[in-house]
Amino acid sequence: MAEPQKKKAIPKVDIYKAWCKTCGICAAFCPTGAIACDEAGYPYVKDARKCLSCGWCEIRCPDFAITVQQKKDEAKKVRESFEKESPEGTPAPGE
Repeated sequence: MAEPQKKKAIPKVDIYKAWCKTCGICAAFCPTGAIACDEAGYPYVKDARKCLSCGWCEIRCPDFAITVQQKKDEAKKVRESFEKESPEGTPAPGE
């Protein structure tokens, strides 16, 4: 009998509109398109299932208007894949 598959946890992304200056950097750096901007330029989570918990939106936000609650396992996988693809000496996200 096959083991039941674990459901992938959907990352929690908090966006603080009061701090946001609608620059769009978060959406531009999102590798999967999980974050988009509305008509007024404010970011929103378009599809949370696409979020990798990579933290690029949080790292790149100049206003600290986004936080991503990462699972350690998923964040480690993202860092490892980044290290494989990036030139030597380039720090992984979150380092």
